Amino acid sequence: MLRPLVMFGYSLIFIITIFLSSGFLNIILPYYKTIQNLGEISVKWQYLAEHKDDYDAIFLGPSTTYFGVIPKLFDEYLTTEGKKVKSFNFGIAGANVSEIDFYLQKILALKPANLKWIFLDCSVDLFTNIGSTSAQEIYWHTPRKTIENFQLILESSVDSWQVKAPYIYANFQSFIYRWLGIGQLSTFWQERILNLDLSNADPLAKVSEDRLLQESGYYAIDWQKKAEKWKTIFRTNGLDTYQKNLKNEQIKLATLNSESAFKNPSIIYGAKMVKNIASRIEQQQINNKKIEAVFFIPPLLETDSNPSALYKAYQSGYIDTLFAFNNPNKFSNLYEVDRRIDSAHLNYQGAQEFTLLLASKFAQYLNNL
Repeated sequence: MLRPLVMFGYSLIFIITIFLSSGFLNIILPYYKTIQNLGEISVKWQYLAEHKDDYDAIFLGPSTTYFGVIPKLFDEYLTTEGKKVKSFNFGIAGANVSEIDFYLQKILALKPANLKWIFLDCSVDLFTNIGSTSAQEIYWHTPRKTIENFQLILESSVDSWQVKAPYIYANFQSFIYRWLGIGQLSTFWQERILNLDLSNADPLAKVSEDRLLQESGYYAIDWQKKAEKWKTIFRTNGLDTYQKNLKNEQIKLATLNSESAFKNPSIIYGAKMVKNIASRIEQQQINNKKIEAVFFIPPLLETDSNPSALYKAYQSGYIDTLFAFNNPNKFSNLYEVDRRIDSAHLNYQGAQEFTLLLASKFAQYLNNL
């Protein structure tokens, strides 16, 4: 009777030992201190790490930043206003706020000698996962970041457990893959055994790495091979919905201001997270000067974004600066179909106009300091 229990106990100890040993090895080994095989993220990170002291400003956000902000144009405009700025676009396609915060910490750890401003686009959904077993998701799911995401999910007062449970599972799965080194083993197998080139692992993007770096991290969707297909899908299947959502939002904003229109009771922890991000930046000092956090909301409809936490953080005094462009009545040209590749993303023309507006707002802000 005791023998099966003893065997079970030994088996359990063995499994726990393997689990803890795998996690410990993945923490102490230098593999995860570098960003490998994550497509444009790896390219951008390597370049930024090597040229960290060249930049005054960094744009950090999801695809709306990646495809929406043109650093060279931003810098040129500010030069005409007598402000010398050199910026870099570290936008990450598919990133949520937790992932953005993860890379923010890595950027700050580089201690860039001349960095003055970090522009943050945190208007995306706060905790959803896209492809929980993808290399991109696995990479940033450290124990601390996973716990933070669990808090985001659990403290959301609106979503039911039917919605929360898949999010919890997805985050846990990403964490387990990282903890056990499954993503690392897969990379080793593909590179060393199968001799595959994983330098650009994103099957959708296929960007020109040279042009990506020439443009300081920006890359227009228009320049990608999938651009025409992407545009056709939007015009065929998504245009009616976009125009309907646009009209509804214009009507709502005609009677309410932006901050009143985008209220959501599930933003309490989201606002705390935005506060933590701002505090993390402002606590950094380089050459006895603090880095400043500048938050912005790109031209998005409510159906494609969640700016409530940002508005709550701004109203509560957690963040000092917020440039909001999510008002289609005020910035109507940015919402015209010929400025967009789909409902959430600007094309190159739209990105040019948005970048100039953002630069203008920032120039005014600097003049008022």
